[in-house]
Amino acid sequence: MEQALEITLTFFMIFLCMLCLFSVLVIARDIVREAASQSRKKKNDKEENVVTVIKEVAVPAVKEPEATVKEEPVIAPTPVIEEEIPAPVEIVEEHDDSEVTFNKTRLTHSEKYEALSSLYKEFYDAIVKHALSKEGVKEFSNNNYTDYKIGANRLVRMMIKRGEIVCEFIFIDRDFKAYASENNVKMKPAATSVKINEPSAVGVAKDGIDRVCQQIEEEKEYKKQLAREKRREQRQKAKETEENKDTANV
Repeated sequence: MEQALEITLTFFMIFLCMLCLFSVLVIARDIVREAASQSRKKKNDKEENVVTVIKEVAVPAVKEPEATVKEEPVIAPTPVIEEEIPAPVEIVEEHDDSEVTFNKTRLTHSEKYEALSSLYKEFYDAIVKHALSKEGVKEFSNNNYTDYKIGANRLVRMMIKRGEIVCEFIFIDRDFKAYASENNVKMKPAATSVKINEPSAVGVAKDGIDRVCQQIEEEKEYKKQLAREKRREQRQKAKETEENKDTANV
């Protein structure tokens, strides 16, 4: 009985020894694996640091010289003057002479005239001829327009805008002018413009010249009448003064 118990205890002790040995082996394996893992990690970190240093010390790229571009002179296309097509008569809105306009082409009035079509030149010449037929008319021309005047009064202003002939008139409204003068109001009459783009428009321009010419004559006659009335009043006052002196002497 005692011998069987001893055998059992011996096997039990052997089992415990083997279990302890197994545990020691497992712990040793884990320690070895941990050491190997740390060694590989350090090696990888060193390799990454070396790559970073190599990138920072990279040789800068050499800048290639820029190619010289030779600019070719730009030749502007020759402007083509198209034939003007007549259009219906159109009355242009009245505007102020003080208005400033800008012409991009910077052509003079004579150059604009030369650029007109043969038909438009006939229209222009017919109107000018009619204006010069009036007694006492003189021509005043500059780079922007040409005026035809009788004394200080403008008969017509000839302009060419965007290839179209424009006649500008200043009609005299004597009644309104007298009204403004009585009320001490300074008045500047507005101009009325007519586009000349067909034969009927030429007739309108000629009628405008006749009307302004008639108004100028009427204005002259009106001023003469005022002067006569003023002289008559002066003579009447002088006569009354003389009669008062005679009465006083008596």
